[in-house]
Amino acid sequence: MEDRWDLAAKARGDFADLLESLTEEQLNGTTLCKDWTPLDIAGHLVSFVELSLPSMMLGMAKAGFNTDKAWTNNANQYKAMGVPAIAKSLRDNGAKTAPMKSFSAGVVVMDVCVHTQDVRRGLGLEGELNPEALRYSLDWATSHKQRKIHVPPKDIAGLRLEADDIHWSTGDGDLVRGPAEAILLGINRRDMSAELTGDGVAKLPS
Repeated sequence: MEDRWDLAAKARGDFADLLESLTEEQLNGTTLCKDWTPLDIAGHLVSFVELSLPSMMLGMAKAGFNTDKAWTNNANQYKAMGVPAIAKSLRDNGAKTAPMKSFSAGVVVMDVCVHTQDVRRGLGLEGELNPEALRYSLDWATSHKQRKIHVPPKDIAGLRLEADDIHWSTGDGDLVRGPAEAILLGINRRDMSAELTGDGVAKLPS
């Protein structure tokens, strides 16, 4: 699967646009990402263009190699940059690779896409993902060797994922059908049961 850092740049730029559009109240509002505000998510996303590999590994060590704790610590640190600086960094470094060079572009593209909709949906805002980035994220999450970083294969084993708004499907088994965006969020442990149909919906990770 081709590394599409151009799509990472597009996704990061779109998030920067969204971030700059939010009010102070919205920046501290709720998202679909449990316990994280939009500003927390912004800190998380910008950390991956600001962090060096040694800094990332040091942070992991300090967090006892607990990934969730390390990412939360990074989010708290980098959200202090403030909205203008975060947005500028995301745009200026949009195509920058992950601190761990072995990470594919899909790690970034899918992470940014999912968190963008975490913010929009959490705040009740309209807005769609770039269609190419959405399809790329779905393909990466269901076929790339690194997909277990976000979507462990066991979580979607035995499921037939089928989008009804674009020509995309994968897998065999119990059906999960609905909008491509809802499928992407659903396999990333967001509750999309109101938008998806099929016997497989109840088997999605929670």
